[in-house]
Amino acid sequence: MDTNSSTWENDEIKVDVLYSAAGVGTSILVTSKFTGKYMLIDVGDGALRDILARVGTEFVEELDVVAITHGHFDHSGGLFSLLGFIRMLKRTTPLDIVFPEGSAEVDGLIDVFKECYRPSILFQLRCQEVKHGVEFDTDFFKVMAYRAKHYGMENVSDEEVLMPAVGYRVRIGTTLIAYTGDTRMCDEIRELVKDVDLAIIEATHEQRPEDEPEVHLTIDEAKELGTLAKDFILIHQIPKFDDVHVEV
Repeated sequence: MDTNSSTWENDEIKVDVLYSAAGVGTSILVTSKFTGKYMLIDVGDGALRDILARVGTEFVEELDVVAITHGHFDHSGGLFSLLGFIRMLKRTTPLDIVFPEGSAEVDGLIDVFKECYRPSILFQLRCQEVKHGVEFDTDFFKVMAYRAKHYGMENVSDEEVLMPAVGYRVRIGTTLIAYTGDTRMCDEIRELVKDVDLAIIEATHEQRPEDEPEVHLTIDEAKELGTLAKDFILIHQIPKFDDVHVEV
C-alpha cells in the first residue's frame, strides 16, 4: 500500500497514517484501544489539521507521547503548531517528546516555543533524547529506538555525514508496531521490523537514483523489509506535480 494515508487496526490498537509524502509531511497517530491514549509519531506539516479531522480536540488531553524520527521539516515542522494548539486549549498534564540525540532542529523548535510562551504554558514538556537501543516507556506505550542511517541532503561537506535519526518499535498490549523513519537499508532497520505485527516503512524511490548519495529506501527494498514483519504499510512516496520535480 503506498497511498498518502491509510489505517490499520486490531483488537488492541489503531494506526492512522494521517498523511505521508516525501518532502511534504508525515504523521502517524497510534491509538491504544485499552485506554484511548494517543501516540503521535512524526509531526510533519499539517499534522494538527489532520489530527483534528480524525479525532477532534480530545487529543489535547489524551496525547501521551510525541516521538520524532529526525529533524527534517517534513517530519518535525508541525511541532510548533501542535504545541501551540495544546497550549491554547490549556492542557495541564505533562507531555513527553522523544527525539534523536543531537537533533538540533527538534531541540530548537522546542526551545523557541518555550521562549515565546513560557509564562502561559500550563503543561510540562518532558523531553527525552534517544539513540539506538534506548527504551522509553510511558504508562501506555513501550518504545524502543533503533538507529536509522539517513543522509541529510543539507550536508555541504565532501564527506558522507549521517544525521541523527532513529526508527521506533512500539508495544501496546501484545501488539508490536515498527516505523522506520527515513533511512537507507541497514542491519538496525532489519532488526527493527523483524516479527512485528505491523511495519510502517518508508518507500521513497521507485528506483535508486544514480550518482547520488544513498538517502532513502526504494520500493523494492521496502517490500523486502516488509517480508520480515507480519504485515506492512509503505509510505513516504515522492509527490508528483506537473510543474516541479521534488528531490529528497
